[in-house]
Amino acid sequence: MEQLRLLLCREGRLSLAEPSSPGDALESIKGAERAWLDLTIEEASEAGWLLKLGVPDTALSRALDGRPPNFSFTEGWCLLKLPASTEARILIHRGLSLIFNERLAVSLHPKDVRQPVEEMEEASPRFTSNAAYVAYQLADRVLDDFDDVIERLDAELARLEDEVVEGSGEKELLRKILGRKRRLLMLSRGLWTLKDAVHSLRRASPPFIDDELDSRLTQLCEEADRQIEMVETYRIMASDVINMYATTLSTKLNLSVKDLTVAMLYLTVIATVIGFPNTVATIFGVPTLAEAIETHWILMLLVGSAVVPILWLKSFWNVYKQKSY
Repeated sequence: MEQLRLLLCREGRLSLAEPSSPGDALESIKGAERAWLDLTIEEASEAGWLLKLGVPDTALSRALDGRPPNFSFTEGWCLLKLPASTEARILIHRGLSLIFNERLAVSLHPKDVRQPVEEMEEASPRFTSNAAYVAYQLADRVLDDFDDVIERLDAELARLEDEVVEGSGEKELLRKILGRKRRLLMLSRGLWTLKDAVHSLRRASPPFIDDELDSRLTQLCEEADRQIEMVETYRIMASDVINMYATTLSTKLNLSVKDLTVAMLYLTVIATVIGFPNTVATIFGVPTLAEAIETHWILMLLVGSAVVPILWLKSFWNVYKQKSY
């Protein structure tokens, strides 16, 4: 078992602890006025001892199943499910869960998510009077992390737009743009999940959600709305960049088809002169054209009609590779 982490409030003072066993954790929590226990989802799945703290079995089961709803209120305990990101700001499918009342908060998270551990070290002073403030602190941290991700995506989309205009990096450009668009979609889903969970918490109005905490939760919903609008704007921007890329590619394709048409016209003229000299002679009024074209001229025209297109295609390919890389 990995090290458990505890934030304890005794006589109005906060202290961090790392109990070596579940028994030590139970004793520490029972002797504290307020407590915040943090553990990974893997640890929680084997932590039946959490039921001894009064945590409802239904709340614990819902926290571990990873499925909606994102909020529930059972036997005086709230369950809040929030999205999460790794330290590298990579969004993950499985977020974090928080089971809490006014005295105890239990946070469950994947191994590569560090937000609860970091926030525990900088807990709000309000925690000393109400453990439910952990819900606000974690949700606010998630929004801060999402804001960082949005800023990065803004810069990346601007850079990709410049690459499309300049016509550089064509080989991987579309894949990069689609990757950023998928991240924006995940952000949008995460923000809607957070907003729905926080809004449901406010609507349930548990007795330990005081006026100040409710006001802060309202601010979280407003910030989530702001970020949702930004994400939608950048999704439109990503779609515009994709359309710009398609237009650029179509223009280059049209130019290539035009060049190929010229080359085929050249080959058509050569083939017509060689294959139908009498017809050409009749059209241009030169009756002796067929007799004038000797064998060595025919051979030279055949060789030229084969070599010239090859040289042209080679030069075209070199120019295309230079533009692509």
